Amino acid sequence: MRPRTLLLFALVVLLGAVAAAPPAPATASEVKLEVNENCVELNWPCWATPGSSQPAFKTTVAAGGTVTFVDHGREANIAWTGAPPACEPSVPVAPALPNTGWEGKCAFANPGTYKFESSTLFKDFYNDYTKYEVVVEGTPTDKTTSANGETQTEAMLNGSINPQGNTVEYHFEYEGPGLTGKQLTPKATLTAADFTSHSVSAHVIGLEPGMTYHFQLVAVYGAGTTTLPGGVETFSTQAVKAPMATTSAASGLKETEATLNGKVDPEGGAEAEYFFEWGVGASGPYEHTTTPPGTLPADGAEHSVFAKVEGLSAGAEYHFRLVAMNSLGVPVDGQDMTFMSLSAPPAKKSEPPSEPSASGSTITTPAPGALPKPEEKLATLPASLVARSLKLSAPRHGSTVRGSLEVAQAGSGGRLEVDLIAKTASLAKVGRTGPASTRVGGWVRASVSQGKVSFSVGVSARAKSALRRHRKLALTVRITLTPLAGAPDVVTSNVVLRA
Repeated sequence: MRPRTLLLFALVVLLGAVAAAPPAPATASEVKLEVNENCVELNWPCWATPGSSQPAFKTTVAAGGTVTFVDHGREANIAWTGAPPACEPSVPVAPALPNTGWEGKCAFANPGTYKFESSTLFKDFYNDYTKYEVVVEGTPTDKTTSANGETQTEAMLNGSINPQGNTVEYHFEYEGPGLTGKQLTPKATLTAADFTSHSVSAHVIGLEPGMTYHFQLVAVYGAGTTTLPGGVETFSTQAVKAPMATTSAASGLKETEATLNGKVDPEGGAEAEYFFEWGVGASGPYEHTTTPPGTLPADGAEHSVFAKVEGLSAGAEYHFRLVAMNSLGVPVDGQDMTFMSLSAPPAKKSEPPSEPSASGSTITTPAPGALPKPEEKLATLPASLVARSLKLSAPRHGSTVRGSLEVAQAGSGGRLEVDLIAKTASLAKVGRTGPASTRVGGWVRASVSQGKVSFSVGVSARAKSALRRHRKLALTVRITLTPLAGAPDVVTSNVVLRA
């Protein structure tokens, strides 16, 4: 910077106040502005940026502070561009003409930004020192206003702050049910140190539904030494309401397993649980429930959920629905949907034995070394169900009987029915009532395919009650296959359920 072209204003900090110093509480302070032809010389330091002798464009004083203007060189005056402070008569304030050899004070009683200019100061392409500012800090003000966006567990706390030229930090304090003592939101800094009111807010979570909470805005300024409470306000969270459950299409379909899908929205409330209910056929009772139940956090987001089910029968139709519940304890059911498990691949054909059939017809077989013509079909035995292939299981601590059997070609397309039968006396609480036996569960498939068929049959509520009471329950499993033509084939076996 050229020594003879930078003119007039230099600032000497008399009480340690500089342009970039931390803001202090609103107490009286004073800075001094000296007029010189060379303000970069060390013996005449400027109104400067800390660590530099280069001029700064503004300084800060507290409300009630003063600035002393001194002219020891070239003629100068002060032209205030807004409301002027109260200056002593010795200070030439425009329209008074520039003068030299003068000294006087201007007092700044009210907070705000005061701007002044001088036509005799230095100005070139890069720098303009003809315009200066005096920022007069006041006492910040803050106010707690309201809360909004309340859900069952969350809320937005709001307030306003006028920094009055200070750098201000702020946070919110809140307390109420479910919280241990007073909670504080993270500290934040107001971006502007001006004289305008600014809206501030903070998001809080972890609240309890249907409860009332107290909160207030707290502003801190003066290097963290002065605290301004904004006043206590209240808000209430929403009451608990049931979650939403939506059943979606099943996926991952295989012969014996599938994945059930859905979506649950806790509705911003308490933690939610979910499970799927499913059963055989397109409608009717749900014999099965997925376990253990899944859990979801207390929020207002929609979550995709799923559960895998196994032990299905190939080529069978099933129906299912999603069920969700929270602390209200009332289950919310999704809509009922259906799916079909994949059909089993066709069994490999084998040559039947060359014996007379049950109907008396003759079964022909090819001569040794000869192959049948493509249009010729080998006969098969008319056996509809192979009893020795029947397998049954009754898992401990369960109320379901599972099993599988082989259906021969002659039984393909027939109706398969599985019935669970218990002695009536074992179901009664006192003595024996009704007939000797009672049907307590059933499973039906209208049309079965040749090959392995799996089934799972749950018992009735009455049978479950007897199982809990006696710790075991003996059942007869009756399996009836009615082919498309001919008499039904019936097989029975016994199992014991144990609690």
